[in-house]
Amino acid sequence: MTEAKWLVLTWRLPAASSTPRVATWRSLQRLGAVTLTPGAAVVPFTEDLLEQLEWIAEEIVQRGGEAYVLPVTDLREADEAEIRRRMRAERKAEFSELRDAADRLARSELDRTRYERELASLERGLARAIERDHLVSGARTGAERAIRQAGKRRKR
Repeated sequence: MTEAKWLVLTWRLPAASSTPRVATWRSLQRLGAVTLTPGAAVVPFTEDLLEQLEWIAEEIVQRGGEAYVLPVTDLREADEAEIRRRMRAERKAEFSELRDAADRLARSELDRTRYERELASLERGLARAIERDHLVSGARTGAERAIRQAGKRRKR
C-alpha cells in the first residue's frame, strides 16, 4: 500500500450555533491546515498531525457533529500544487508580518520592560508559525533574523 501524503478532515456540525464552527476553524488554523470547503481541510501527513486531527474530530463529535480523518495517498497534480501554493502563501504572510513587527519593535523607543514583553510575544508567535510551517517557507529566515536582531538591540 502507498503511504499517505496528506490528511483530510471532513466534518459537519449542527447549524444551531456558530461557536463549534469557529472553534473548529481556529483549531485547524493553529495546525496550518488549508481549507478545501466549508467542511473539509487538509494538512501534510505526519503522525503528530494525524493525532491532532483525531482530537479535533473527537471535539466535533462531542459537539453533536460528524467528522472523519482520511489519509490520502494521491491527489491530482494540479490540486496538490494548489494546496502547496496556499500553504506557502499563508506562511509567507505570517512570517512577513512577524518580520515587520520585529523591525518596528527594533526601531521603537519603548521602555525595557515593555520592549522585552513585546519581544517575548514575537518569539512565541515565531514558534507557533514554525509549528505550522510544514513546507519550510523561505520567508521564515527573514522573520527569525529580524526577531534575533530585535533581541540584540534590547541588550544594548
